[in-house]
Amino acid sequence: MIRVITVFILIMSQQLSAKHQKMNLQKALDLKLVKAEAKSLGGYQGFCVKMNLKNLTSDSLTVIVEAGRRLNSLDDKNQDILVTQQEIIAMKKLEDRSFNVKGYCCQANNHSPFAGAKYDVNKLADSNLVDLARFLSSSKFETNIEQQAIWAVSDKKPSANIASTNDSLLLPLKQLVANLKGEKLPWYSMITKTILYAGGDMKTYPLYLRGKLNYSNDKEDYVSLYVFDEKGLPVCEIKSQWLMPCVNKDYNLNIPVKGLVKGKYTIELKTPEKQLAKQEFEI
Repeated sequence: MIRVITVFILIMSQQLSAKHQKMNLQKALDLKLVKAEAKSLGGYQGFCVKMNLKNLTSDSLTVIVEAGRRLNSLDDKNQDILVTQQEIIAMKKLEDRSFNVKGYCCQANNHSPFAGAKYDVNKLADSNLVDLARFLSSSKFETNIEQQAIWAVSDKKPSANIASTNDSLLLPLKQLVANLKGEKLPWYSMITKTILYAGGDMKTYPLYLRGKLNYSNDKEDYVSLYVFDEKGLPVCEIKSQWLMPCVNKDYNLNIPVKGLVKGKYTIELKTPEKQLAKQEFEI
């Protein structure tokens, strides 16, 4: 009996302490001040999850749904969703609130969830994904760019896939991702396209490689641009042309790579006598 009374007093003290409070969802869940549920709206990016919060206290409560919360799919075939936009939800006593949550797939090899798929909300992602989600919450990029940034961290996809027609605007995001992964900033960008198939499977295809090769040439010469695979075998000859003598000049690349299989490649700018520039890239 004493134990029952003690538990009752503890619950009441927690509820009374919630008066007009503002706290993170994690704390509210840990203190059992709210009940939370989440269901997919269908799809794997953007405002793709509906969350419901119920205030279990006898007074108002403001809950902050944190950027960096990982919504774990109850069906192991479906993708987990990383919340990338903070939401502040004000609730009256015992109020139910439903709202849409912005997030992205953080399991690229799983299925895109169908509408109604259920999620567990009581978990934050690992520190790298939390840092990335917080950055995205305070920034604004195109949907595909944000998705590629998350996959670069969650699924170790190439960081070069974070790409657009104006890469200079993406430099802070690309630098953050490279730092989180402990790697150098990629010298190139890979324009990709992700296709969602009817059954929920997804695949990302490379389309174009963009970047610059820095070279010097002491005489006017005929040069060719080649791509070699990991075995050193030529995949294709991209372009041949005459180049004038120069020092530290950039050779602009916009190379179609659709159809190349996953792996590491080397791109070389060569004259018949020597190599002018060489870089590696990955698909």
